[in-house]
Amino acid sequence: MVMAKNTRRKVGAGTEPALGWTFLSRDALAKAKAQMDEESMGVRDEIGFLTIHQRYADRFFPGTSVLHTRARYALFVPWHFGDLAGLTGPAAQRALQERERVLAGRLRDAGEAQVIGSRIFPKPSSQPPSTVYWNALATWGILRPRPDGRAVSRAQAHRLLKAAGGATDDDDQPLLGYEPPFVLMPDRPKNWLSGDISLQMDSIEAEFLRDRLSQLRRPGSHELSLLAQLARTQTAPSESLWDEETLAVAGSDATPLDRARQAASLAGIGRAIYDALLERIVEEEDKGQSMRRHRDHLAQMIETHGSAAASLDLAGLEQDIGALPPKLHAVVAATRAWATSSGHDLDELLDIYIAAEARKGPRARLAQTPNGRTRRREWATDEHGLAGPLHYRWGQVHTLLTDLVEVAG
Repeated sequence: MVMAKNTRRKVGAGTEPALGWTFLSRDALAKAKAQMDEESMGVRDEIGFLTIHQRYADRFFPGTSVLHTRARYALFVPWHFGDLAGLTGPAAQRALQERERVLAGRLRDAGEAQVIGSRIFPKPSSQPPSTVYWNALATWGILRPRPDGRAVSRAQAHRLLKAAGGATDDDDQPLLGYEPPFVLMPDRPKNWLSGDISLQMDSIEAEFLRDRLSQLRRPGSHELSLLAQLARTQTAPSESLWDEETLAVAGSDATPLDRARQAASLAGIGRAIYDALLERIVEEEDKGQSMRRHRDHLAQMIETHGSAAASLDLAGLEQDIGALPPKLHAVVAATRAWATSSGHDLDELLDIYIAAEARKGPRARLAQTPNGRTRRREWATDEHGLAGPLHYRWGQVHTLLTDLVEVAG
């Protein structure tokens, strides 16, 4: 993958524009997409708290994404690919896009909620189910890995499926050792191609997906993930990730889960501090609009989450999810100490928060620069939501687990 980049090269005494190319690895692109996905769903990352959010979410709930809606999409995608066996390249891409577009319309017409692509139908979605759920299919063991252990791409899956129509031996087996990209899937429903269709699974489909999820290990570990433990209970999930019912099945993740709760509270306070700093700078230094909304909310966040934030063991946090980037580490340590202080003077944190936000370059708002003042003016004219704790994708996981329990009769 390459991206065009404007450069300038010397020509005589002057310069002239030139076009260069920057190469991005698949891993870099995946990380960038994941961050954009999380930010697009309300996980703000001005200071870097998204690192904590993503690492804990990946530990507890492998393969999940904030873009996930309903569990049955994990079946819809392999079914679509199977229907298109024999097509590859642009023809396969166009056919898949059309099938997903039509499915969005059918689900919407059936009155289903949380339909991917329903808001822009009849236009195709820019992030269809085959994109949103592809990593989940690989992580959950529905999409078989390549011989080198890496995930199969969508284009490779189309090519592997085309091999099913190749030459066979006397036993009707492929001559080239064909192995389909997906594991054996449940049968498609009778209304798969026409008529009303639902996002509710039947019992066979739910059991298939529960079996897949029940085997999920924590990344880099032989221990079962929290998602696997919850799937094995075969009961409706608790409303809160922090309920006793969740802790009761967490096993070795019980202590990390409690630390994740404390980290969620600290990050919520940190995000409220960031907003309060901006609000004060806009009013006092930029001579902008006078408002107290975010500073008042910060006081409420401290009252509600201060105790949990102050209890966070930073060494334990890094044991759970790995070392934090140095500037984020400094922010977490300073915010924890500040949450336990009596004065709560915002200026004590300003330099540390400015240093952490500097990674955003010209998009940084706290900096006392022309760019910073411009970004603050843009921020002050918009209605920003109040800061809250990290959620670790629990809303999406809760829906997934609920779908496994509430099956069609």
